[in-house]
Amino acid sequence: MNGIPVLCGLALAVNLAAALGQAPSPVSAGAATVHAGNRILTGWGGGKAGDVVPKAAEVGFSELVVHHDDAANFEAFIGLGKQHGIGIYAWLYLGDIPAWKKAFPQADPPLQVMSPDEQETLKKIQADKTPGKSRYQFGGEPVNEREVLETPLLCFHDPRVIDAFKKQIREMLSFPGVKGVAFDYFGYRNYRCCLCQTSQMQFETYQNKHPGLPREQALERFSLETLVDFNNRLSAYARTVNPEAKVITHIYPVFLAEPLYGNRLDLDVCTQTAAWYFEPFWSTEKIKAYAHIIANEANRYHPRPHGAALIGVGRYPLKSGERLTAELQAILDGGCPRVHVCSFNDVLTNPEAAKSFHNFFGGNYNPGF
Repeated sequence: MNGIPVLCGLALAVNLAAALGQAPSPVSAGAATVHAGNRILTGWGGGKAGDVVPKAAEVGFSELVVHHDDAANFEAFIGLGKQHGIGIYAWLYLGDIPAWKKAFPQADPPLQVMSPDEQETLKKIQADKTPGKSRYQFGGEPVNEREVLETPLLCFHDPRVIDAFKKQIREMLSFPGVKGVAFDYFGYRNYRCCLCQTSQMQFETYQNKHPGLPREQALERFSLETLVDFNNRLSAYARTVNPEAKVITHIYPVFLAEPLYGNRLDLDVCTQTAAWYFEPFWSTEKIKAYAHIIANEANRYHPRPHGAALIGVGRYPLKSGERLTAELQAILDGGCPRVHVCSFNDVLTNPEAAKSFHNFFGGNYNPGF
């Protein structure tokens, strides 16, 4: 991957090499390393509760992450989820400009800022109308040398942003029976840092406290440490609102200096990508290696988290049942029993995909942590 510093890149390479050194298991559901009874399938998506929940139960979903904005539909998700043994999470994401405006209606949203070169890259990506957008990875690990996220994101270095999301968390957890909140899009639009005035002022203070660090290394550390802190502060706040609430996240967009930094987060389940959506599809060796790291290093920094592997499913292109079976088997062979998929709608509306997931997760609901 372009842009990964030497030390982080070497550490990741060592971990991957160790994981890849394990003997592979046969690609068959019955041969999975993880016992079927321990598997938990979580889906991210949307739709009408009555259309989604019964089908999700048939496939084997244990949890669903959905929007809470339509209160009646969200309550229906929770009610139907209870009937079918499916926990429901409310989705919270860093690009939620309406949430900002709801909290601070008179103030402009503090959006992340990129460099002029990165803005030019964004213009080229937005202008690219070719199929697959020239192998653009939409926030996943980039294939091309230069890539940024199209979606505008709030800058969490502005203290008002965490205040806005605290208000939203209180609102989300006010729904009786909700299992918890799910973080998404918590990252940097350029996969590295934010260059807004607030961020730069805070970085200069950080650099002054660490005068021995080269500037680029200091920027990486500042960017990662503040990103981790933002996650952990919101997770801790959710537990003050409801001590029983669970907090899960998907690490996205990628943070290039340390792609698998999720074990630094003190929350209940940290989901990290093991099999991305877009071509070129990741090799099953890479998928298995990432799954091994995600599961086995989940508690390196905190005792609370469980690791979960995300598999992307959509029309980007649509993965075959054979391909999905191979990816799921690689995840389970890597020792990761928790699998998240986005979107669950693309699983439920495609019989071949639904069958692939049902073969691994159907009837194996495990509600506990």
